Formats: sequence, C-alpha cells, structure tokens
Amino acid sequence: MGGIQMKKYQYNNNSKNSTNVRFFDSEYEMNKIPFKIYKLENNVPILNDHTHDYIQLWYVLKGAFRHSINDYEYEMVKGDLFVIPPFVVHRVRPNEGECVKVIGCEFLPQFIDDRFENISNSNDFFDFAYLEPFMVSQDMVKPKLNLQGEIQAQVEEILEEMLLEYNNLDKYYEIFLKGDLLKLLAIIIREYNSGYQSSEDKETFQKYRDAISGTIQYINEHYNEELRLDDVCKRSMMSKTYFCYIFKSLTRKTFSEYLIDLRIQKSMELLVETSMPVTEICYKIGFNDVTHFCRMFKKVVGVSPTNYRNIASDKYS
Repeated sequence: MGGIQMKKYQYNNNSKNSTNVRFFDSEYEMNKIPFKIYKLENNVPILNDHTHDYIQLWYVLKGAFRHSINDYEYEMVKGDLFVIPPFVVHRVRPNEGECVKVIGCEFLPQFIDDRFENISNSNDFFDFAYLEPFMVSQDMVKPKLNLQGEIQAQVEEILEEMLLEYNNLDKYYEIFLKGDLLKLLAIIIREYNSGYQSSEDKETFQKYRDAISGTIQYINEHYNEELRLDDVCKRSMMSKTYFCYIFKSLTRKTFSEYLIDLRIQKSMELLVETSMPVTEICYKIGFNDVTHFCRMFKKVVGVSPTNYRNIASDKYS
C-alpha cells in the first residue's frame, strides 16, 4: 500500500485531531471496477489515522499486528478478520520483527448493488447500514472476528479465489468476484451474529434502543417538518453509523425509507378522508415537490394519488 495516492480530508468525527486524518479516495484506489483485493506479505505498513470512502476487509493469514479504532487497540492474529465501514477512522501498527501475511479486500457498495451508484453524498452510505453487524459503536463490539476450523478454511479459500480472479481478469471475472464477495459477507455476518455478546454489551444496546424509540416517536409527531438525518442523530446523541444500525434493527427500514413510508401513509389517509387537492396534501405531509411526491406515492402504493383517491371513493361509496 506504499504507492497509494492519498489526500487530506476534513473528516467530521469526534476525534480531536480529525484534521490530521488522511483520506483514501476510491477514485484513486480503484481502477476499472469499484473493487480491489491484494495480499500483503512479510509485513504490514505503518498506517497512521486514516479513513476511506469504501468498505475495507482485512484477513490475517499469518503473524500479528495492532489495529486501532480511535482509542481502542486490538491485537490481530492468524484467523482474525476486521471490516471497516466507510469514513471510520482507524490505524495499523506492525509488531517489530513480525512476519505478517494479510489479504485485503476493498469495495464500494455499488459493486454488488447498483442502487448505491448514484449516491452523491458519501456519508449517506451509513443510511443503508450496509454491513449492519459492523456498523456499531466502538464502545459496544470489538470490530473483529476470529475464525477457526472449517469456517476459517472456507474464508481463506474464497479470498484466494477472489485474488486469482482479480489478477487474471478472465472473462466474466467481475461476476465471479461479486458472487464470492456476497458469499464472504454472508459468512461474516452469520459468524458475527452467532458470536457471544456480554450482558454489558446488551445493556448498552438496550440503552440506545430506548433512545431510538424516543426518536421514532419524535419523527411520528413531526413527519410533516423538514427532518434531516444529521439533526435526528444529534437529537438522539448518537453517531450516524450507530444510529442507522439501531434504527434499522428496530424498524427494518432506513431512516429515509421510514420517513417516506410514514408520509405516504398520512397522504393516503388525507386522500380518503378529505377533498384536499393533491398539491396541498403534498406540502402538508412534508414533501416540497409535487412531482417527487407523486413519484414516491406510486412507488410505494402502486398507483398515483389521484387514482388511489378514485379507487377508494368507489370502494367506500
């Protein structure tokens, strides 16, 4: 990774030295596809506080090194794997004289799901809680897994196969990479979910669940106002990453999905119970563009607002 191009990035996090954080940009890091995989042998480089706009996965084949997220340091040994979501500050420190082998895999979410491709604000990645088990507070869960036995062998086999496909660039290599990556992520999430969680962790999780429950009540009462994810996170006193993880675990929806569905539900009630024009309903429930409202209504309900009103009128007449 010594030849990686980097640039300064004003990262908005809780770190006191956030202006000293280096930013790895996928635009420079990745070539033909929003994915790359590599093997580091003999040792790992010293990587001071840095962040990136892609998801990063490292698996330790041999040796040991130290991996830190904010002020938490973890010893990484053979069989350990960590996943870092976009824009999380972390650093790597090698152990002097230690021979280390690591396979690194980095990708943007749109590599395996095109819905992410047109996201203009990179912070919105968190809104999808893409790797939910890892999109958590550092105070709650150590961001690593230790793989053993059959699972360890399976993960190593998948990573080696991905390395081969990526380096050979044979026909349909991208499809093979996507398939292997999906399988790898499924294994990681399954292993993570089957892992042990302490009573202290559960208490922390419950505390934040209660905070989110209060926030959901606030959204339900203020859905017709301008509600921004950043403001809602501040109100709940949680990081965007953790807020989105807990919010989706409770509602099975992202913040945006929940707000849109709630507004559409309210518009359906107004369409049936009042004679209010569609334009007036649009602004009353919190949308500021009629065309966008009609498009989202049809996406959720299946028909336009006018057609829905006519169908409801015929049904109850």
